[in-house]
Amino acid sequence: MAAKKRSKSNNDTDFIFVHTADLHLDSSFHGLSDINPLLSDVMTKATFAAYNKIIDLCIEKNADFLLIAGDIYDSADKSLYAQLKFLDGLKRLSDAGIATYITHGNHDPLNGWSASLEWPDNVKVFSGDYVETFSVSRNGRVIANISGISYRTTHIKENLAKGFQKKDPDSPYAIGMLHCTVGSAEGHYPYAPCSVQDLKETNYDYWALGHIHQPQFVETEPFIVYSGNPQGRDPGEPGERGCMVVEVDKKGNTNVDFVPVDSVRWCVEELSVSELETEADLIEQLEEKMDKLFEISDGRHLICRFVLTGRSPLKRLLIKDGFLPDLVQHLRDNYDVGPGSVWLERLKDETSFPFERAGLLSRQDFISDLLSITDQICSDSDCLMELDGSLHDLFGKGKIRHILKSLDEEERTRILKTAEELLLDKLIPETEHENN
Repeated sequence: MAAKKRSKSNNDTDFIFVHTADLHLDSSFHGLSDINPLLSDVMTKATFAAYNKIIDLCIEKNADFLLIAGDIYDSADKSLYAQLKFLDGLKRLSDAGIATYITHGNHDPLNGWSASLEWPDNVKVFSGDYVETFSVSRNGRVIANISGISYRTTHIKENLAKGFQKKDPDSPYAIGMLHCTVGSAEGHYPYAPCSVQDLKETNYDYWALGHIHQPQFVETEPFIVYSGNPQGRDPGEPGERGCMVVEVDKKGNTNVDFVPVDSVRWCVEELSVSELETEADLIEQLEEKMDKLFEISDGRHLICRFVLTGRSPLKRLLIKDGFLPDLVQHLRDNYDVGPGSVWLERLKDETSFPFERAGLLSRQDFISDLLSITDQICSDSDCLMELDGSLHDLFGKGKIRHILKSLDEEERTRILKTAEELLLDKLIPETEHENN
């Protein structure tokens, strides 16, 4: 998400605040293996680095207050280290005269364990029993009212938005804080589900939301905003991550900027091999992509995953034992791991042999029968489930069953399609490859 302004400012700023959420302090990165020790150390500290950049940004912008809309920590039993680091940031803000307003979410509910630490006086934590409202004053004038509610426990399924009172037309600027799911959010559990209309009916000027990790403007009239998490933690959280800087002028007009604060960034890109003929061609294309990523790294560590797609004779090499791991290692060796570096996390093979499947299906022979059977199994969930029986020795026995995840339907389909590709390669003579 590129940094951008969503409405015009008349440069007559009344107050400034920063909106963040989903810090997930002390959270580990997921799905990595054979990580470089130097990069591993950077990633271990990445969530804290992003948080410290948010604190720096608040001080640099001379913000009036910081909003944190839930999931400060990664679990209810947060570590003492994470709590102390979080407190350090709050103290820095307090010393600069900047207040902090906090709602807790599903990862850091109020009933979780917390150390007995002394918080600065200008840090306000919202109750989990009802919606509270805090007034922000400057020189005896209320400049904003901030309303919010925390999660009492992890699983909040009721619509908390219904507990927010409507803004009076003559009231100061109104901000709502909520860790919730607005509408349908694929990939996120629907905690505290509500609708856009539920939020708009309050007549608030700005909704500071948490829970959805992709930064996004749900609405701009009024502003209903997910700041996203300030540090991506796996390939499912690619692209820039940061927080929102909000300026409000004396007429109540709102200006919102997205500011990246991540120190490690994930990139997932596709590379078609359809026009490639040799290993050298593939390596050249991969190095080109990595060089382009290096040019836009802007001092960050970039972790990239390339998904290889398309139909090509290179498929024979890509499925050869050791080929992809050797290629990954070669590309890792050729790139630094310091700031502004590009590190290849994985090459994912989604290529196919150069067969035109539609033509093969029309042949009316053993091969077309084989493809028809594959299609039939893929369209029948019960048939797909039978794959689990074939893999029982791997997934169902011994200590390893506690380590390996069960296959989902997408993974079963992928296994079946891979088996189909391998059978076609064995059954179709090489002289027919280019003609199918």
